Amino acid sequence: MSVLRHLPHPVSPPALACAIRRTLLEVGMFQAPAVKPSHDVHAPCPFASQPQVAWSDELPTALQALVVVPLRFQVFEDYELRAGRVTGCDQHQQPCYCASHFVLTDLRSDDDDVFYEAPVYTESQTAWRLLDGRWLVCHTTVDRLKPGGVHTRYVLSPTMPR
Repeated sequence: MSVLRHLPHPVSPPALACAIRRTLLEVGMFQAPAVKPSHDVHAPCPFASQPQVAWSDELPTALQALVVVPLRFQVFEDYELRAGRVTGCDQHQQPCYCASHFVLTDLRSDDDDVFYEAPVYTESQTAWRLLDGRWLVCHTTVDRLKPGGVHTRYVLSPTMPR
């Protein structure tokens, strides 16, 4: 499986990043987001000219009314490290949402001739500012090398995660 096989050449960094994300979805590293019409804003790629973020996908339904809704986002992606960060701000330009992720890969071979990178571990952290000023933080790890390697936990924090 080669990410580059289906892309036009030369490949731009945004196109490559989107292809990698699609590949991770295909191999089951990430789950496709569920549609929640009341809070979701979707774009096919985080590198769209106006970045749109599905910021409420991991937010428990019962808590949606208790968070500050972000109005604008800043998307930062590192193309070489397969990592990224998104920050969302409210109407007062104060951070009210942040998410970060990274993926570790391992070099694999399918027939001793073709090598490809396979995702083996990923971490993501998503946080929402609650109306009372505290932050609800969701931390998820996926370790494909361990059985039952998916772990998600929610914690409250007095400050925004860094």
